[in-house]
Amino acid sequence: MRWIADPVVPGFEWARIALPRAAKVPGDPEGLLTASLIRPHPPRRRRALLYLHGWSDCFYQAHLSDEVESWGMDFHALELRRYGRNLVDGQMAGWIPDLADYDQEINAAMSLIGADHDEVTLMGHSTGGLILPLWMARHPHRASGIILNSPWIDLQGSTMTRLMAGPVTRAVSQASATTVLPLPSHDNYSRSVRREFGGEWAIPFQKSHGDAFVVRAGWLNAVLAGHAMVEQGLGIEVPILTLLSARSDLSATWSETMRGADTVLDVSRLAAASVHLGRHLTLVRVTGGLHDLVLSAPSVRAGVFAEMRRWVQAYQ
Repeated sequence: MRWIADPVVPGFEWARIALPRAAKVPGDPEGLLTASLIRPHPPRRRRALLYLHGWSDCFYQAHLSDEVESWGMDFHALELRRYGRNLVDGQMAGWIPDLADYDQEINAAMSLIGADHDEVTLMGHSTGGLILPLWMARHPHRASGIILNSPWIDLQGSTMTRLMAGPVTRAVSQASATTVLPLPSHDNYSRSVRREFGGEWAIPFQKSHGDAFVVRAGWLNAVLAGHAMVEQGLGIEVPILTLLSARSDLSATWSETMRGADTVLDVSRLAAASVHLGRHLTLVRVTGGLHDLVLSAPSVRAGVFAEMRRWVQAYQ
């Protein structure tokens, strides 16, 4: 594997993971799909952590890497196909018809990290926090534990929305999986975190040309299938830490109070769904937490990191 200077986070290095078995869709440009592995330095310790991002996201949180490194772990971030550093002009951003397809890049990353480390802990945010538990259920004993930051393990919305989402999405997906769903669009989350909107963070805009990150029927169908598997129980045996904001605010209209809430997911439903992940669960609710808890206000994220550190010291 060839490591080069990372083009996004100064001082980090980056390597591509070729995915020769990854399925392409009509209109994709020529060439293999790839994933990316990002790290601050070559291996130094025997313990490692692998981080997985959420929907329409990429890795840029150097402060998260610094925190993990302070626990005595080598930090790595995995970017999935069609995201971030892997997304090229003409690709269907974020597209996947089955979340199990991501086993290709997760297995490759785990093998690469495992060659230099004795234990690997996983960390997933939002959609990454759904993908990783499903992977762990299929690959028991590959990781020593998992930290979930606002994992998307249940659907937000009204009772009617949640009842209708599955049948409608399946029907549309069977007719045309890549159909874009006409969902309401209000991105209060970006306003709460991006510096240009008064937030704290300079977040890179991904190279998403054309349709960018739109919700397609087949992708949402894959996510809902993952939710159904969680509801049935994943039976994960290793320790799990789930961290959620203390409250959600899913209003369409912006309010400054959204800078202290999850504006993306229904945290009450996520808390209830967490018990289906495995038998050894620690659940922490964070007052003032954003959807991505590690992007919360400084005093809030200090508390988030303290909870993570305490759990790592106890169980990893």
